[in-house]
Amino acid sequence: MTSKPLLSVHLLTYNCENYIDETLQSILKQNTTFKFEIVIGDDNSTDSTPSILELYSKKNPNLINYKQNKEQLGILKNFKTTLDRCSGDYVFDIAGDDCLKQEYALQKMVDTISKKPNLGFIDSGYDSLFMKTKKVKPFDNKKQITSSKTHYKHLVLTGQIYPIGICYNRAHLLNYVDFEKYLEMKISFEDYPILVDLLMNTDFERINESLHVYRIHTDSYSHKKDLKLQLDLLEQMQNLVKFFSNKYSLPSTVLSDYKKSSNKTKLYFAGFFGDKILGKTMYLVLKGNRSFSDFINYLSSQLLFFRKLQSLFRKVK
Repeated sequence: MTSKPLLSVHLLTYNCENYIDETLQSILKQNTTFKFEIVIGDDNSTDSTPSILELYSKKNPNLINYKQNKEQLGILKNFKTTLDRCSGDYVFDIAGDDCLKQEYALQKMVDTISKKPNLGFIDSGYDSLFMKTKKVKPFDNKKQITSSKTHYKHLVLTGQIYPIGICYNRAHLLNYVDFEKYLEMKISFEDYPILVDLLMNTDFERINESLHVYRIHTDSYSHKKDLKLQLDLLEQMQNLVKFFSNKYSLPSTVLSDYKKSSNKTKLYFAGFFGDKILGKTMYLVLKGNRSFSDFINYLSSQLLFFRKLQSLFRKVK
């Protein structure tokens, strides 16, 4: 009888043909003292991603558990459907366009999360790789990883944590995360609601080291150049923050801080997409809370010249 894997690498893919090979190679080269599996949920990709995954699956039948959805489920439902196929005690979630930096990354994550049974998740560092310029920002989330637990918790609640290097306790995921509720709410992303439910019901730890590479490109769902999509994601986030504020009796500052951050983001998008009405509206809403970058974003929403300046300011920043 073969032993059950201790860790499931939970890999979600959708049109990742340019990245998936490197992602899989970074997982396959992991050195661990335990058995792990790679559970892949492809959300009905239309490019060559499925054929690449099928090839890897045939070469590694005892390691890779691959399934392509017959129809597109969306990120949240695909996450849960793939999670249901995982058998490990711990679940490391990775996107099909990211990768692990070093061959002991999985070992370090499991060594940390297995120390305490009440840990719902552990976070770890990542490098941001900007695909357009090929520039790398090393350990991009170091401030969050090294912050106090109280500050980190506030960052999670206000949607300021990008969960690139998260490893979960599978039992806590299934016990505390209300996937059905979030599907009912038509939430199209998984990271924020999962982290909040675990944060409010379990403990967490961080690994003070960059273990991952986070690719930033306009093909990814969260970075698409689509104003309607970006505004819809912000609206979903605000609905969730309100929901959690009631569910967990959170301080009023959580919702107010999120609204301020969301309005600044809307102003940024107004500048990026040149939406004059949205830019003027958000600039008025932010009265008393404006920064220099807000001023640049407002001007960018009104004039093409400043839109170019906004782009330059973003690169320098």
